[in-house]
Amino acid sequence: MIRSLRNVSNNRTVIMFKYLLSVCLVILILSGCKEVKTEPLDKGDAAPGPVKNVQVKSMPGGAVITYTRPENMLYVKATYSIREGVEKEVKASYYKDNLTIEGFPDTKEHEVKLYAVSRGETSSAPVIIKVTPLTPPVQSVFKSLQLEEVYGGVRLWFTNEAQADVVINLLVLDSIGDFVPADIFYTKRKEGYVTSRGLAPVKRKFAAFIRDRWNNHSDTLQIELTPLYEKQLDKSKFKEVRLPTDTYEQHCCGTGMVNLWDNSWNSGNVFHTKPGTGLAQWFTFDLGIESNLSRFKFYHRLGDGQQSTNGAYTGGDPKLFELWGSNEPNLDGSWGSWTLIGEFESVKPSGSPQGTVTGEDFLYAVVNGEEFDIPPGTPSFRYIRWRTRKVWGVLDHHYIAELTFWGNDKINLIK
Repeated sequence: MIRSLRNVSNNRTVIMFKYLLSVCLVILILSGCKEVKTEPLDKGDAAPGPVKNVQVKSMPGGAVITYTRPENMLYVKATYSIREGVEKEVKASYYKDNLTIEGFPDTKEHEVKLYAVSRGETSSAPVIIKVTPLTPPVQSVFKSLQLEEVYGGVRLWFTNEAQADVVINLLVLDSIGDFVPADIFYTKRKEGYVTSRGLAPVKRKFAAFIRDRWNNHSDTLQIELTPLYEKQLDKSKFKEVRLPTDTYEQHCCGTGMVNLWDNSWNSGNVFHTKPGTGLAQWFTFDLGIESNLSRFKFYHRLGDGQQSTNGAYTGGDPKLFELWGSNEPNLDGSWGSWTLIGEFESVKPSGSPQGTVTGEDFLYAVVNGEEFDIPPGTPSFRYIRWRTRKVWGVLDHHYIAELTFWGNDKINLIK
C-alpha cells in the first residue's frame, strides 16, 4: 500500500515538471517572435573635430603637412588644385600624423583644405592652409637640360636632384616646318644623359621639354645641331681570332664567340667562359674592316629574368673592362702591338644598390644594350681585344650576350 502511494506521488511530480517545461517553452517562443528593429551602423556618428597644430614643410613640387589628429576619426583628407580644373585628393590613415601633397607645376602659393573623416564618412569642418612648393622637378630638370651633337644623333644632359619620375621629350623639325616627336625617355636618375640615335648627318633644328606624371609641362628648348656621321658595322664580317695568350675557355649557354654577333641577345645563347679560369680574361676578334669607332653596345645576359642571379648586373656580368685595338696583332699574343682604346665601367642607370635591378636597369642593359662612347681622337682599328677585369658578382669568369659597334669606315675608301 505504501509503495502504491509513493508511485502516485512520483507520477504527479513528473507530470508537474513536464507542465512547467511546456509553459517555459511557450514563453520563450512568444518572446522570440518579438519584432527586432535594426539601426544604421553610423547612428550617432558625429563629425570629428578638425586637425590642429598644422605645420608645413615645402618640398620640390609639393609639401609635407604634419598635424595633430582628433580621436574620433578614420583618416585625414587633403584636397587641392595643382592647376586650373585639375583637382587632387590625398588621404592618410588614423595611424599617421602627416601626409604629402605633390604635383604642383610652379612655386606659387596654393590653398589646401584638410578634413578629418569619421568611420561613417562624416567630415569635419575644413582647415584651410597655404603651401608654397619649392621648384618642381619638371622645371629644375628643364633648367639643367643641355643638348649636344654626337655620332649618329644628339645627346641630352640633365640633372634631377629630387630623383623624380620625369619624361624627357625630344622633337625634331620636319620638312614642312613642324616639330614632331623624335624620342621619349623615362627616367628618375639623379643625373646623366640620354641619347637619340639613327639621325642623318645634316643640320636640323631640335627641341626638348620635360613632362611629369601629373602631365605638367616645362618650357621648350630649341637648338640647331648636326649629328656626326657613323654607321653600324656589318656583323657578318666579324670573326674570331684565337691568339696564344687569350685566356678564355667556352663553357655553356651557346656555341662560342659567334654568339657575340649573331643579333640574338635574348635567346639564352651567350658567350660564356668556363668557371675557374680566373680574372682578368680577354679575347680577340676581327671587325672585318678598319674603322674609326664611335661607340659600341654591350648587351647583358637575359638570365632568368629581371631579378635573376645569372643575368644583368650580377654573377659573371662584366663591370670593369678594357677595349684594345690593333691593325697588325703580334701572332704570339703579346700586348706590344695593341693600343688601349679605353677603360669602361658598367653602371646601372637607376643607381640602385647591389642585388637590385629595376625595370629601367633591365630595359637599358638587356633589351636596348648598355652604350659606351669611344674616346674622341682614337685611331682607326680592325682588330679588337676585350679584357674583363672585374664582374658584378664574385665569380671568376664572365658572360656577354652581344656586342654591336658603330664607326666611320669611309677611311677605307681613301686608302
